[in-house]
Amino acid sequence: MIRKLIATGAVVAAALTGVALVDAPRANACIHPPVEITYPLKPGTQMGLIFFADGRQEMVIRPSYRLELPETGPQKPQDDAHGRLTTLAWVIPVPAVPDSYAEADARLFSDLRDFTPSVLNLPANARSFKGENHARGDAQAAGGIEVHEAVAAGDYTIQPIKAKGELGGRELNAWLKDKGFGEIAADTLKYYLEKDYCWLAVRLHNAKGLPADGEVKPLQIGFATDKPVYPLKINAGSNSFDLELWVVTGREVDLEKTKAFGLLTTEQKDANTEQKNRRTSFANLPERVRKPAETDGLKALKSGPLYCYRLSGSGMNKTTDLAKLENDLHFVFKADPETPPQPKGRDN
Repeated sequence: MIRKLIATGAVVAAALTGVALVDAPRANACIHPPVEITYPLKPGTQMGLIFFADGRQEMVIRPSYRLELPETGPQKPQDDAHGRLTTLAWVIPVPAVPDSYAEADARLFSDLRDFTPSVLNLPANARSFKGENHARGDAQAAGGIEVHEAVAAGDYTIQPIKAKGELGGRELNAWLKDKGFGEIAADTLKYYLEKDYCWLAVRLHNAKGLPADGEVKPLQIGFATDKPVYPLKINAGSNSFDLELWVVTGREVDLEKTKAFGLLTTEQKDANTEQKNRRTSFANLPERVRKPAETDGLKALKSGPLYCYRLSGSGMNKTTDLAKLENDLHFVFKADPETPPQPKGRDN
């Protein structure tokens, strides 16, 4: 778990810890305030959006939280923590060093909910800021960490870090601890190191103060990946949280594979309902939803049909034990239909 807000997890990913932040906890992508804020944080619903095409992903992630404040007594703040809670942080692992970051419009999630409601399935007869790619190659084979150039996006500061090997894991945890993020649990750290993920140490800071009960500004991250991914496993060991996630892509997703991660579609939760606008087009997406995909790498999404999947999971870390996941959340496409064999021409 992390001590100060950094942007699944998903990516990227941010369940909230409920432990009072006096001693440095282990980092599990949970949102944390500075050490001087000793009131516990409780998780709200985490929201995510993925656009994917041709090895390119744009991901928007937005956790929410509730700072539990005493109602009476000398510890009670003079207001709802404005002026006290000014900084939050968390850690997001992603497959590659991102090349773009931006603050996204929080209203896009309301638009997505309105665009993908559940409807009865009755019978027929009844950006943004564009950062440079600061990748400088992997850490050396012997291991260690490589701290890339920090990037600013609105109130966010994002520090990409690549770590390699056992030495890299130790150095990464030392760096996170030194910077106030806390340490990452050994099993979680090992998983992402073996996958050669990039770590994003993200801070949200507003000198005017952050609300005691609120939703974090959505953060958009763009990076290369061979399949759609979302940072879910990084939340292992944190408090229970809910997740709402949308995946927009030009290929059909194998939804049976997502059940293992505790995520279900409208139809999987209730066979008598279906999601509206599952099959759509880029032009039909709400304007605020389209904006994160207005990049050169996602041009393929602008022509032809799209699939827009709305998935949700309740009680992550409770109904679904994230620590037992063999792999982080990713999406598998259904096999493309085979091209029928063409009749052989007669030799002349």
